[in-house]
Amino acid sequence: MNNNVGIIGLGNVGSMLLNQFLKLNLLREEDVYIANRSKEKLNNFIKEYPALNICEDNAEIAKKCNKIFVCAEPVNIPAVILDMKPFLNEESYILVSTSMISHNDLNKIHNGKITIFMPTLISMVNGGVTLAYHNEFITEEDSKFFEYLMGSMSEVKVLEEEDINLTQNLTASFPGFFAEIMSEFVKAASKHTKHICDEELEYMLLVSLAGAPRLLLERNLSFEDTINRVSTKGGITYEGVKVYNEKLPAVFDEAFNATIKRYKEITKNTSDIINELIK
Repeated sequence: MNNNVGIIGLGNVGSMLLNQFLKLNLLREEDVYIANRSKEKLNNFIKEYPALNICEDNAEIAKKCNKIFVCAEPVNIPAVILDMKPFLNEESYILVSTSMISHNDLNKIHNGKITIFMPTLISMVNGGVTLAYHNEFITEEDSKFFEYLMGSMSEVKVLEEEDINLTQNLTASFPGFFAEIMSEFVKAASKHTKHICDEELEYMLLVSLAGAPRLLLERNLSFEDTINRVSTKGGITYEGVKVYNEKLPAVFDEAFNATIKRYKEITKNTSDIINELIK
C-alpha cells in the first residue's frame, strides 16, 4: 500500500500541518512529499526535515501520493487539482483545507474521495476544533486516517457541508476575531490608566483568558452561570455586562452577516473558475 502523503501549498495552513504531522511523529519524514510555488519555503523545510521529499510540481505529488492535502488559496485550488487530474485514480484521496469550494464543484474535476476541512491555528498548541465534511466516496479507513492526523492536534467535528461556513466563525476564524476584540479591550482600558503600559494590560488579560475557559470546562459552568457568579447586581461587573449585553449582539450579527456574504462570493467565484477550466 502507498503510504506517501503529499502536501501542496506551504502557507500558514500547510506549514502548520506539516510541522505538526512531523513534530508529533504522526508521519515519517521520508513518507511526506511537498510542493510549493516558492522554492525558498521548500528549502527552509528541508533544512529542518532533511528526509522530506521535494516535488517539482503538483503532478509529481499526484504520481507519488495517494493521500494529498491541498492547502492553496481557494481560487488556486481548481487549477491545482486539474494539474493532478491525469494521475488521480479511485485510490486518490484529496483533502482540501478550505470550505470555500463545494464538493459538487470539486467533483467536476475529481469524481472521487474528497474531504473538505477547516483547520485552526490553535492546533499549533494541540487545541481547537477542526471541522470536516467527507463526501460519499470516503471509506471508514479514509475517515480513520483523517481522524488520526487531525485528532492528534485538535478535536475533530464532522458536519454537513453547509454547516461548516457558520461554525468556522467559532473555530478557524476565532483566533483572529478574538485577537481583534481583545486588542480593542486593551485600548479601551489603556485610556483610563496612567501607570500600566499596554503590554502589561495585555499580559494580565491573556493570563485571565487562559484561566477562564478552564474554569468553565472543568467546573462545567455555562456562560450564564459564570456571569451570575461574577456579576452582582449593582456591582462593577454588572454595569459592564449590561453595556455588552446591549451593544454586542448587533456587532456580532453584523460580523456573521459579513462573513457569510463573503463566503458566498468566494464559493461562487471558485465555482465559476472550475466551470471555465473544464469547458
